[in-house]
Amino acid sequence: MRASYFRLILLGFGFMGISLLWGIYNAYVPIFLQAGRPDFSTSAGVEGFGLGTTLTGFIMTLDNLAALFILPYVGAWSDRLRTRWGRRKPFIAAGAPLAMLSFVAIPHVLGGPLGIFMLTICLMLFSMDLFRTPLIVLMPDITPSPQRSQANGVINLMGGIGGILATLVGGALFKISVAAPFYFGGVVMLLGCLVVLRFIREPAPEQLEPGESEPKLLESLRTVVFDRDRSALRLLAAIFFWFLSFNAIEVFFTSFAVNALQVDSGEATSIVAFFALSIILFAMPGGWLGAKVGRRRSIQTAIVVFALLLMCGFFVHTVWQARLLLAASGVAWAIIVVNSLPMVVDCAPPARVGAYAGLYYLASQSSAIVGPILAGKIIAIFNNDYRVIFLYGAIGLGIAFAFMLGVRRGEALKL
Repeated sequence: MRASYFRLILLGFGFMGISLLWGIYNAYVPIFLQAGRPDFSTSAGVEGFGLGTTLTGFIMTLDNLAALFILPYVGAWSDRLRTRWGRRKPFIAAGAPLAMLSFVAIPHVLGGPLGIFMLTICLMLFSMDLFRTPLIVLMPDITPSPQRSQANGVINLMGGIGGILATLVGGALFKISVAAPFYFGGVVMLLGCLVVLRFIREPAPEQLEPGESEPKLLESLRTVVFDRDRSALRLLAAIFFWFLSFNAIEVFFTSFAVNALQVDSGEATSIVAFFALSIILFAMPGGWLGAKVGRRRSIQTAIVVFALLLMCGFFVHTVWQARLLLAASGVAWAIIVVNSLPMVVDCAPPARVGAYAGLYYLASQSSAIVGPILAGKIIAIFNNDYRVIFLYGAIGLGIAFAFMLGVRRGEALKL
């Protein structure tokens, strides 16, 4: 069996919709939460809740906290599910419509009680987490092991397109109506999932080995921890640490640009766009490289390059230096992120792919929670010198590299 790129693009519409929805959520929900505070300026006439930055920041981490507990469990559950519609599709069919309805309701509960707004947010987060892992696991389900890096490149490319649409189309629609981006994001996400439900055919589940029980999350976690060569455990630890580095740059780079490079917030955001665009452009080449020279070697090389670039970032003093740094860093990050999920699922027994994909998100979401808090604390220790994020990021990558040295599995399986 060979992967069909046309079929992967169809699957990618689901990822595009999810990325588009999250991009709009992350852009505008913080505005809704803070609008109405005397020191918070918005030109959109938004009637918000006037919350402070600390409480807003906590609310914006709820998606990571929810994902930490829900995504691994749902992934393992989808491994065990048996229905005439498949293992993964029932979760998509149940979660996507509910997520769309709760998402488009968000701007309509502005001006009401904060409790109703938060209930709407929580319903939307739960609904999204109900089908994210099953949708993700469809990629390895329909793709043979040797082609999973290239397939993940296609998926990441489609997700990147969704992120761009959130910025460009969502921004234009927000000027017309506060609710318009939410209708756009919700409808596109639902249509993308409908494409997946209509055109992606799930293969039959892998047969269990004699004496093997139905896979459950805790059993899969025990398998990872007590595995004889600890490859999967080391790989998950590496994922945690390289996401620490990524999250520090993602969260605090604009603060560095404003404070150290003396640019306004708009230009700081445009600099970060070089990083995002580079990731999109090199998603597919990164997957091809992993297939050609090996996933482990590709990731290790990209980690070293990324770490060296971040160390150079400590000496950046101009906007053009920052743009070049982020463009080159995006290439390295694309290679890392495109090849990491295929490595994790190819460490898994065939019947536990969903559970292992859930553990991948357990590692990355844990890092997304810890990372900004830890980086912020370190910045404060160094008297708010935002340049320290580059050294912090390089150290995180160095630890990830050390864990990768002990990884012995996760390459494409010979069929």
